[in-house]
Amino acid sequence: MLLSLAPGAKTLYCAATGAGLRDPRWGSMMDTLETGSVPEFGEDEPEPTINDKQPSAGDSVDEGRSAAILAYIPFLCFVPLTTMRHNQFALHHGKQGLVLLMLEVLAVIFMIPKISGYFWALVIIFCVGSAIAGILFAVQGKETKLPYISDIAEKLKI
Repeated sequence: MLLSLAPGAKTLYCAATGAGLRDPRWGSMMDTLETGSVPEFGEDEPEPTINDKQPSAGDSVDEGRSAAILAYIPFLCFVPLTTMRHNQFALHHGKQGLVLLMLEVLAVIFMIPKISGYFWALVIIFCVGSAIAGILFAVQGKETKLPYISDIAEKLKI
């Protein structure tokens, strides 16, 4: 794996994936990569204290995984929207679950008349399929956008 440093930046980029890595605790290491100079022996940075430790993205996903799964079960989408507002992973899935809930409620209401029954039956099938896909993505720890659903969910001001 080849890592490169963007000019004037404090971010390492992986040439294979294009992913960027940044850690504020890398101070002298990043300076070494930018300037090419090696710090003198004994110039180590102090160890970060417990308060300095930043949660990693994996912690955020692990913390919000169960709430993200609940987001796709009708009416339980409010769990991540109310209790996990600080977790972007759970909030993302909660918004998508709320949009699915609104579509499901509309579909159930409009399935009563026989004329529009087939159309709304297809909407329900789409919602159930999207909910199953959302649960699978949440279990895998992925923040994948569901077609059409995520576009509406991103516009929600929650």
